[in-house]
Amino acid sequence: MFVGPLTASPRGWFTLQNARGGAAILAVAALLAAPIARAAGPAISDEARRRFTAGVTLLKDPEGPRYEEAYREFKAAYAASPSYKILGNLGLCAMKLERDDEAIEAYEKYLAEGKDLSPAEQQQVRSDLATLKTGVTHVVVESDPPGARIFDDRVPNRGERILTTYGPIDHATRLGLHQGTHEMSAKLEGYPDQTWNVEAPGGQDLPAHKFVFTAPVTAQPLPVAAASSPAPTPAPAATSRPVTGGVWAGVAVTGVFTVATVVTGALALAKHTDYVSANNGTDPSNAQSIRSTGETLNLVTDVCLGGAVVAAAVTTILFVGRPKVETAAPTARAVEVVPTAGPGGGGLTLLGRF
Repeated sequence: MFVGPLTASPRGWFTLQNARGGAAILAVAALLAAPIARAAGPAISDEARRRFTAGVTLLKDPEGPRYEEAYREFKAAYAASPSYKILGNLGLCAMKLERDDEAIEAYEKYLAEGKDLSPAEQQQVRSDLATLKTGVTHVVVESDPPGARIFDDRVPNRGERILTTYGPIDHATRLGLHQGTHEMSAKLEGYPDQTWNVEAPGGQDLPAHKFVFTAPVTAQPLPVAAASSPAPTPAPAATSRPVTGGVWAGVAVTGVFTVATVVTGALALAKHTDYVSANNGTDPSNAQSIRSTGETLNLVTDVCLGGAVVAAAVTTILFVGRPKVETAAPTARAVEVVPTAGPGGGGLTLLGRF
């Protein structure tokens, strides 16, 4: 990065001193504004002067050189007027953005066409060229189908990540990658992104790489069945809870025990009355016999009552818990009234299915 002041050389060039003690050429717009008639090479257009001046201003930003924006301005200036005087700054920005092949091309043309460069300028450019050529790695990339844009995200050992964009890639394209780790993402509209992580060793070529895009799988609509008459809807099954034989048996047992309870209870009451009448002291043995019979009838009545209660409880459980049974719903009955007539008279006839 350049940290020194902007100074003027005897030829009218302006340079920024860098941290290595060399000089990178920044030909300012004042030089391009000079009369073109005395300069060799193509005429410099107003558009080129304007874009070049903007690029230099971006490199002199107080917050630090804005290489990416300056690079675009210098590219536009060179496209408007392809003068070698723009290539020094273009090569500098391309080098800082790790567009190594572009930087090499710009610097080589700058040296070849800039016959009046000072020895210091030539030495600095040759030094940068040697560094670039030592560290660049070449690889040929393709896009299938063609038209993909490639976003190269290099992960430096320190400092901010550097993103470089290439494309659209319409044919096999040779890229110059800066030494280091690259995370490439290829994008083509209508296809999922493709990625490729590669280590550029520097000074060596890599095998060619093709980004193959596969169309995303889309859900196919289900085939529409041919129109047909709707299947008949089965009649809903009817459910019922019939009373089981167990329930009826429980009712019968409960009834028997109930009747027995009533009968024995009545007999026990009668014996009790007889005992009271006989217990007058005239015939103690008869009174005692009546009492024993009454006690037996009381015991039988209690047993019958208990049996009736238990039978009723069991019968209730069987009745409440009886299962449901499905029965087929009755089919519809079609009835048709048909008038009839004959020699003996006429009438109405009912025809139907049951």
